[in-house]
Amino acid sequence: MKLFIVAALALVAVADRPQPSYRPRPTYAAPTYAAATYAPAPTYKPQPKYAPAPSYGHSSYKPIAILEQEDVHPGDGTYSSKFSTENGIYRSETGVPVPGYGKNAYGEAEDLYRQEGSWSYTNGYGEEVKVAFVADENGYQPSSDILPTPVPTEYPTPEVDPAYVEPQPSYGKPAYQPTYKPAYN
Repeated sequence: MKLFIVAALALVAVADRPQPSYRPRPTYAAPTYAAATYAPAPTYKPQPKYAPAPSYGHSSYKPIAILEQEDVHPGDGTYSSKFSTENGIYRSETGVPVPGYGKNAYGEAEDLYRQEGSWSYTNGYGEEVKVAFVADENGYQPSSDILPTPVPTEYPTPEVDPAYVEPQPSYGKPAYQPTYKPAYN
């Protein structure tokens, strides 16, 4: 019987042993990388020097040349500027500082410029339009034939019946009109 117990213990010991596995064991090795590949350098095709802007409808853009341009700043605070273009636009302006006119945001004395000048252009009917201006302590004051003017007041104003007619007085006895008193609950 001892032999039977020893054999049973041996059988249990053998059965408890781990069985060999046929799965591959994981390997722990440093990763390998493929050799770096670079994209080829881009090639550039020559672009056209100037492509005209597309024309939509009946209008097209045409650059307008500046025929004359002059800016003079002598250093004493005065300036003079003028330009003219090939399509008939002209502008001229001069400015002179007027000392001690106002104060800036910090309360310090600030000079004012008195500016005089004019500008002109050719309108759609081929007529030249001219505007002269003065800008000083009295504001911007343009003068031209194209600017609207107030209606002259030297003409007599016609008599017009008033829109509001006074009510005619009633000569009868006034009728009793009860006052409305709302009833609140």
